[in-house]
Parts: sequence; structure tokens; C-alpha cells
Amino acid sequence: MIERIKDSQLRHRVYQAAFKGVQRAIEEKAREYGVPVIYVDPRNTSKICPIHGAEIVYGRNRHGVCSRGGETWHRDVVACYNLLLRALGGDGGCAPSRVRATIPVDGGPVPLGPTAAHEPTPIARGAWARWRSLGATSDHKLMRVSA
Repeated sequence: MIERIKDSQLRHRVYQAAFKGVQRAIEEKAREYGVPVIYVDPRNTSKICPIHGAEIVYGRNRHGVCSRGGETWHRDVVACYNLLLRALGGDGGCAPSRVRATIPVDGGPVPLGPTAAHEPTPIARGAWARWRSLGATSDHKLMRVSA
């Protein structure tokens, strides 16, 4: 659809319309709940390592390696971390910052890195199991409909 529009300015406006609509909806919900809205420039957020501040070298896929520390990063994860750091001004308080991000969370400097053991949280059977089987409830419904 957008390829058929010859005027570059109009094509850009059509392309941006969906993003602006989502942005307005988020702003409205934030105002409704009293949450402050912080605007952050997303330019170049996936190019710099949030731990070392060094350039990330990407290959053919969306995974890259920090040129200084050697950590493997996904482009979208790096962008989210850097957006958070920009929004918090570099001092995250209880949020991750450059100083705190160097402390290994699970054996590596990258949260949820390859050395982590991600075991599921055990849930007691009584918390999720049904008292009656699904067959019993559907048989009950069939008897009520036919009667």
C-alpha cells in the first residue's frame, strides 16, 4: 500500500500515523493512572554495550558481541537496556545501572545469560489441579442439555 504513494513526505506521514496513534494511547493511559511520561531519543540505542559503553559488533543475525567485554547481546535487549538507562539518567536507583550491571546476576554479566539455570517455579498440585476431571464436568453438561 505505502509503496504506491509517490510523494515521500506523504508516505512518511502515513507510515508514522500508526506509531503516533499507539504513542497517544500510551500517553492517555499513563495520564489516567498518574504515571509520568518520559520521552527518550531511541537513536543508536542498540549500538553501544550497556555495561562497558563500547560498540557492539553484529553479524548476520540480531546477535552481537561487545567489542570490549565479549558478552553476547541481542539487538532488542540492548536497545531496551539503553532506553532504560537514558530514561533514568544513568542512575537507576533500584533499576539496573552501568555500575550495578557489572555484578553477575546469574553467573555472567548479561542477565539471563547462557550460564543461568532457569528452573520452573514449583507449584503445589492443590493450587492448580481440579477436583473433578474435565470429562465429569462435560458429562454433567450433556445430561442437563438432554433432559
